[in-house]
Amino acid sequence: MPRDDGIAMSWFVKVDGRVYGPYTGAQMRAFVGEGRIAAHSLVSQSRDEGWDKAEAVSQFKLWLDEARRSPGTRKPVSSDTRTANFVIIATLGEDSLAGFEAALKDFGDAEPVAPGVWLLRAPSTAATLRNELSHLLARDDRLIVIDASRDRTAWFNFGRDTDQRIRELWGRPQ
Repeated sequence: MPRDDGIAMSWFVKVDGRVYGPYTGAQMRAFVGEGRIAAHSLVSQSRDEGWDKAEAVSQFKLWLDEARRSPGTRKPVSSDTRTANFVIIATLGEDSLAGFEAALKDFGDAEPVAPGVWLLRAPSTAATLRNELSHLLARDDRLIVIDASRDRTAWFNFGRDTDQRIRELWGRPQ
């Protein structure tokens, strides 16, 4: 088993049956902070075996808890944090809804307009909102953030095929 001295530890992530890595502990912690690794993400110290949900691995549980305690306080990924108008659409289970709505209000002026749909005015980007809010989602929850001010979008947990279709549709020239 690799050592965890901050440099030599190797971690792997499995997404839709594909294995990615190796990554250092520092890289994995950053992925958790960015929302790229969620509680239900499969992680292992071996490429071929020993896969566990991140929430079941003590180090990842600490990082996930840290990320949940500080939504909206991490440094934005983009330097473009002008106030913008967002449409946020999420399919959420009952366990996720209250925390999700509370987090939205932490970002700015949020208004629910239909079940699972909110308007938000906040100094942020679509990617930053997606990364911050994804920590609050359960395994089957989905999220799409549309930046109506900058014509940008970011999404989480739609699966490979839908992900590709969104990229193709959103990237078409007008």
